[in-house]
Amino acid sequence: MSFPRAVAFLWWASLWNRVRKQAERLRRPKYLLGLVVGGIYVYSFFLRRLSLGARSEALTPEGQALAELSLSGMMMVTLVSAWALGQDRPAVAFTETEIQQLFPAPVSRRALVRYKLARGVAGAGMAAFFSTLFMGRWVSQHPVLFFLGALVTFVTVNLHVVAVSFLRTRLARWGWRGRALRWTVLAGLLAALGFSVYASVQAHPFPENVLREKQVWGWLSTLIEGSALQVALWPGRVLVALPMAANLWDFLHTLPMALGLLGAHYLCVLALIVPFEEVVVTRSEEMALRRGQRLARVGHIVLRAPFFRLRPVGRPEVALLWKNLLAARRTGGIDVLFFLALLSLAVPFGVALFLPHALPGVRQTLASIYLAFAALLTFVGPGSFRSDLRMDLPKLDLLRAMPLTGTQVVAAELLAPGLLLAVLQVGLLGFALLMVGEMPGRWSFELWVAAGLGLMPVLPALSLGGLLVQNAAVVLFPAWLPPEGERARGGIEALGQRLLMLAGSLVVLLGGLLPAAVAAALVGFTLEVWLGVWALPVAGLTAATGLGLEIVLGIVALGRAFDRMDVSSEGPGAP
Repeated sequence: MSFPRAVAFLWWASLWNRVRKQAERLRRPKYLLGLVVGGIYVYSFFLRRLSLGARSEALTPEGQALAELSLSGMMMVTLVSAWALGQDRPAVAFTETEIQQLFPAPVSRRALVRYKLARGVAGAGMAAFFSTLFMGRWVSQHPVLFFLGALVTFVTVNLHVVAVSFLRTRLARWGWRGRALRWTVLAGLLAALGFSVYASVQAHPFPENVLREKQVWGWLSTLIEGSALQVALWPGRVLVALPMAANLWDFLHTLPMALGLLGAHYLCVLALIVPFEEVVVTRSEEMALRRGQRLARVGHIVLRAPFFRLRPVGRPEVALLWKNLLAARRTGGIDVLFFLALLSLAVPFGVALFLPHALPGVRQTLASIYLAFAALLTFVGPGSFRSDLRMDLPKLDLLRAMPLTGTQVVAAELLAPGLLLAVLQVGLLGFALLMVGEMPGRWSFELWVAAGLGLMPVLPALSLGGLLVQNAAVVLFPAWLPPEGERARGGIEALGQRLLMLAGSLVVLLGGLLPAAVAAALVGFTLEVWLGVWALPVAGLTAATGLGLEIVLGIVALGRAFDRMDVSSEGPGAP
């Protein structure tokens, strides 16, 4: 079997196995439901807006000219960057699997280059598809023509980068002479480009008395059609003109020139091939070394002191709390957040020394910022502080083997991120109260203090409720979640699963918040007659108490589900 046929068989078999595996997973209802939801989402937000016919949303002729000029300039920057930036080595990369399987095989260097170029065509196709999806409906009236033109453009740019890297590798063998030759030619081309732009602007100066917008568009059209600027931007204009063709005739008229440019680059790549095997292996070793250095840095963070010393006797839940607090300190940047919060307190002291008249405004601004960050942690904190069951997802079998009930495990796992979020939120609210001064309008000092005291129990309770919902997904749908630090599983059904989990989290969180909010409103409005704004702390404490009762019931129910969970069929890595 020839090498091209073997590669085609490998790609086809890989694609077929992936599709077959996805189809087998759809036999399970959770994946089928995820596929349906993900498909509806993709169709509603992307495919429904993509029409194969002409679109009426395309740019005006003036906007089309401006877009063509901008894209041509960006394309020229991309082409020139291949000559000026990066290292003088071949721009071909192989994975470790490809190195192990293809390099020892009886395959010529030219065949390996063609293999990488074919892979580049597949990548260019994906780039062209997403460009058509997100940009083509506004830039071009014909999405199909835009996709085909963008495909040719991206393939040509990829060939240009590879050919230039081969040529730079050859010039690097000449030492300083090669570098001098490359930079001299590049400087000459840049000088010619700059002179062309200058000559075009001098020949077509900007109108002095601009009364209407059409005058600016007319000047821009005249500038673009100038012969000097057309010659200077010719490569970029050719590559951009194909996807931006107004109709089929313009597309066919531009296609031969674009294909000729693509073919010339392909021939240059084949003619300039240099030995790259050693460079590819070295690059792979460098990437492995970087990964090792990252792991070493992570390992260095492990040596940091814990928040408290773990005693040899005591409740077993404290051991899980100690472990998760230590993990959060290693990976969550807790110390950095505390340091930044304390550092911000130096701002009013500096203002008081140098700009005392601006101190009230600065204090009000800082108070608002602290309050906003405390509220923001309620929404982003449960998803960011993952030192709980989500972190221990690959070790669910070990947790099940511990002499602890499911309720004990769930409560201990929730305690670490809940405590960290509570300390951060209460601290931020405390800083906000310290910064409060005389507030204008209805925002009086008493109202700020009462609202801050009312939020102190509510925000940590809301964060703990969000953590409970996040960990409920681990217990109820563990196969839907990737283990901590691993790449998330792809596919439309995986997208649908994440959307379902997000929607379910919002529904559960809002449903749990509603009874507590009703109880807090009843208490607050009743006491407002006697206490005024100071009814807010009592209402906040009432809401936090209601949320706390719901969280306790949720932990008990989740603990029972944890005891019944079959890790062998529902754990991470399950089909």
